[in-house]
Amino acid sequence: MTSISLMDAILPAEHRERLMGIAREVSFDVNTRLFEEGGRADRFWSVRTGVVALDLHVPGRRSPVIESLGHGELVGWSWHFPPHVWQFGAQVTHPVRAWEFDAVDVRQMCAADPEFGRAVAVWVGRVVAHRLHAARIRLLDLYAPYGNRS
Repeated sequence: MTSISLMDAILPAEHRERLMGIAREVSFDVNTRLFEEGGRADRFWSVRTGVVALDLHVPGRRSPVIESLGHGELVGWSWHFPPHVWQFGAQVTHPVRAWEFDAVDVRQMCAADPEFGRAVAVWVGRVVAHRLHAARIRLLDLYAPYGNRS
């Protein structure tokens, strides 16, 4: 299930409308770095068109792509959890048009309306669970020894 379908399935229409009320349309060219692992997570995006690759810093190696995100998917979840620091990096691989959201504004909306906040937390939590699973699978693909050595 993609992030947008999770957003549609989890956020009631009035919450989606509130969230979209603060959205800003943005565009990014190929090779644009949206954020770096360890940087301050102060915004997030919902991809309308294009592709964003999530990557993970691995010392002494090229950063592997963990997952490629496209139409309707949420880019960024670290903004929701203290200390609000990116856990992955993100780079545009195909020109992107997206909705951008200011993290502080969304966190304030969540704090002001517990029902809205819970719905956003469940949505983002499901995305986090999916991303962590994708990272685990990708890192096993890249670095796990093959075959049984016992």
